[in-house]
Amino acid sequence: MWLTSALYVILSICAGSIAWSAWARRRSRYPPGPRGLPVIGNLLDLPRKHEWKTFTAWRDTYGDVVYVSVLGRPLIILNSAEVAMDLMDKRSSIYSDRPRFPLVDLIGQEWNVGFMTYGKPWHARKRMILGKYTKAEVPAYRPAQRSAMRTLLKNLRDDPENFTEHLRLHSGQLIVDVTYGLSIKSREHKLIHLAEEVMDSITIGLTPLFWVFNPVPLLQKLPNWTTGGWLARTIKTWQHNDRRLRDEAFEQVKLSLDNGTARPSYTSSLLEDLRPEAGSQEEILIRDTSAVAYGAGADTALAAYTIFFLAMFQNPEVQRKAQEEIDRVVGHGRLPDYADQPDLPYITAVMKESLRWHAAAPQGIAHRLTVDDEYKGWHLPSGSMIVPNVWGILHDPVIYPDPARFYPERFFRDGKLDFTGRDPASVVFGFGRRICAGEHFAQDTLYLLVAQFLAVFSITTVDGGPPPPVDMTSGGVSFPCPYKCLIRPRSEAARVLLEQVLMSADDQS
Repeated sequence: MWLTSALYVILSICAGSIAWSAWARRRSRYPPGPRGLPVIGNLLDLPRKHEWKTFTAWRDTYGDVVYVSVLGRPLIILNSAEVAMDLMDKRSSIYSDRPRFPLVDLIGQEWNVGFMTYGKPWHARKRMILGKYTKAEVPAYRPAQRSAMRTLLKNLRDDPENFTEHLRLHSGQLIVDVTYGLSIKSREHKLIHLAEEVMDSITIGLTPLFWVFNPVPLLQKLPNWTTGGWLARTIKTWQHNDRRLRDEAFEQVKLSLDNGTARPSYTSSLLEDLRPEAGSQEEILIRDTSAVAYGAGADTALAAYTIFFLAMFQNPEVQRKAQEEIDRVVGHGRLPDYADQPDLPYITAVMKESLRWHAAAPQGIAHRLTVDDEYKGWHLPSGSMIVPNVWGILHDPVIYPDPARFYPERFFRDGKLDFTGRDPASVVFGFGRRICAGEHFAQDTLYLLVAQFLAVFSITTVDGGPPPPVDMTSGGVSFPCPYKCLIRPRSEAARVLLEQVLMSADDQS
């Protein structure tokens, strides 16, 4: 009996040794990364704030491809444009899936093309959005962009201290107009609040810690007198807001089409083209894609606007050079417009540098590898979360020397704009088949904001001293933390032009 037991123990040890050796050999083929702990892996290594900075620091230690494992789930962080393009662009057929984000799923975002797994439902929604946001289609939205910009200029003139709130209205007003044809005049409008609340919950759900760790089952078991009751109420509110985001504005457009009062928009044009035989499934696609533009578009646009304002606040010399170009090309008698962009290369460079200096979504949204893959001798296991460190890529000193500096001149060569291999848009808006469909619209809108704001306003410190450092928020979408500044017409000529522009806008309305 004892001989049998001893033999069993010996065989178990041998089997365990063989299994351990096989795992160790395979682990040695994974890309390098921080050493983890048993069972939990690198859970304690995941950053709790400014995630992109930790990922970038890992690049300096481990290289452009970093492997970590959290609770048995592999994460592969890509820290260079070359690697990101090699994998997510050139091998997009196996790198275009999305992992499941536990908290995002809980909110009810399974309809959102941004988080949807790769397949036919995703293809149908992406194709629908692309059809209305191609480079050729974007000019149709310019009247709405100009109108929203006039509102922003007026609000900045009347109440400059609350500039962040005015930028928030601007992003929401524009996206609701373009998406649904609905007019919003106040920051307090329910559709603005609704989009903000949904995006706030998604930002929490996209925190790296919650990519692999789902706290909800644990917290739901807690008694109501702890956090259990609060969590249940919070989740219920998130889910309710998610349903409202999809339905409320969409139903308003349907009603306006029925009574003949609909304004041109993404949603109304698709509903008008809806074939009678298409049925309710096609209408669901329209509703879902409209809500994606409405929710995500407003939030990321707001982040980009506030980052531009911060860049001008902290870089007065850049602000001055941009204004000198506007004065030289456009003069003082009108605002710059889209037709002026070819003659305003420095303004375009400022817009691109704003995208690069601090990306609105600094660690992107993770992809999922669907099969085992090999890259540069490393084994990349199926099911890995592929994380493009957007901020780190755009702060690569090899491509962008002195990356912390806001320096639009980096995009000039021999006196002309040159984005060859360095266009931040090729990174900011995603990779492969997951590239943001609204990238042309987003850049179009940001260009107009940069040009027209700098044409009439300056942003400086309150006391005239050097600008202080300003921190950034963490999470899926990152914003500057609050700071005090002084926004005012930059000259008497600018003040007169501003008054003329706003008076003309009032007459037309």
